[in-house]
Amino acid sequence: MKKLKPGLMAGITLMLFALSCNSPDIYNQYKSVEKQGWYKEDTISFTPTVPDTSRQYNLIINLRHTTDYKYRNVYFFTTTHFPNGDINRDTIELRVAKKSGEWIGKGFGTIKTYRQMLLRGIRFDQKGDYVFEFCQAMREDTLRGIEDIGLQIQKFDN
Repeated sequence: MKKLKPGLMAGITLMLFALSCNSPDIYNQYKSVEKQGWYKEDTISFTPTVPDTSRQYNLIINLRHTTDYKYRNVYFFTTTHFPNGDINRDTIELRVAKKSGEWIGKGFGTIKTYRQMLLRGIRFDQKGDYVFEFCQAMREDTLRGIEDIGLQIQKFDN
């Protein structure tokens, strides 16, 4: 087996680092759900800072669930707190399995990661900190099988 020259290895490392710095994400974070399940009153919140109101962004929700999750979808109550104090509430649905029962998300083993674009090419009207809150809305006191919720905001490029 051939060894890589130190200069070549350093160049590859530098290139990978540069590529990771050019990520379109301005925010990408996951929060874990309690191991005993997601109680209906528990809120998972994210607080990204929007630096530029002239750019367009994509807003994406990421969900990690086990193959023991017993539904084809997940409903969330969402609350968005704007920097100026305004609040917006909504309900969203993520379909995580097909009618056949096949999981839509990717992954090996018992954990699947599902990704859904919530808003594409949006402009935030205000610079500053936004708070996005998610509560499960599945008519169960404790929802089992959800591992993590993630929020991703990325620069929109046509």
